[in-house]
Amino acid sequence: MLGSLLFVFAFSVFSLSAEALLIDDLKQKYVDSILQCSQQYPLDRADAELLQNKVMPDKESTKCLFACVYKVTGVMSDQGELSVEGVNALSQKYLADDPEKLKKSEEFTEACRTVNDAPVSDGAKGCDRAALIFKCTIEKSPDGLTEEELKMEFTKLIMKCNKDGKVDMTELVQLQNYVVPTKQTTKCVLACAYKAAEVMNAKGEYDIDHAYKVAEMMKNGDEKRLVNAKKMADLCVKVNEQSVSDGEKGCDRAAMIFKCTVENAPKFGFKL
Repeated sequence: MLGSLLFVFAFSVFSLSAEALLIDDLKQKYVDSILQCSQQYPLDRADAELLQNKVMPDKESTKCLFACVYKVTGVMSDQGELSVEGVNALSQKYLADDPEKLKKSEEFTEACRTVNDAPVSDGAKGCDRAALIFKCTIEKSPDGLTEEELKMEFTKLIMKCNKDGKVDMTELVQLQNYVVPTKQTTKCVLACAYKAAEVMNAKGEYDIDHAYKVAEMMKNGDEKRLVNAKKMADLCVKVNEQSVSDGEKGCDRAAMIFKCTVENAPKFGFKL
């Protein structure tokens, strides 16, 4: 569940500085913060599903979880307000080499400054205002988050496949951090999600035809992107030649697909 929560923060927090999600050290900072704050403000499955659908649950503990993470990461001040300066500092650090994206990020953050003018009932605690920040980021998110939204959709599949809760929070966070799973239960949840997304077929194998279709849909007018996506698919389909112990179930092969994707996506110019 916590792995899915990271995607929620990826959309609601990182959208304040969209490219920052791609910076490993900043992403790790948020992972650590979520783990820390969830000890005090645990999140149940129903609320996680609402958040996945971009709806803030009307529950103090969930709002306070966001406030906690926002404060730890500098998005919110100790006074319980959106820290425009704090978010812009992150943008300056991670987008300094791209003036256009830096400008868009700062404009987007400025648009949410008005949440600090809204009356709240809990003052510096910041839980109510954290919900307002969440709402603002959802409503005013700039274009170009399609890739992240696709990741969120896949995370919904992970959550659905983990409905019995066999995979714990730590494992899900590791998965989100692109650590290849070793536990069979985690592999099987991954296989379930891959099958639901048609990445894997009913035989428990990587579906090269579907991979080519996805490459066509995601090329965005960039022929080189299409060529590289197909090259990567051609490389990863080789996992079907590997022997596995669970056949059509696909759990072992799912881990192989995951490993191939994580290792090769950056080589072909794709951002994880």
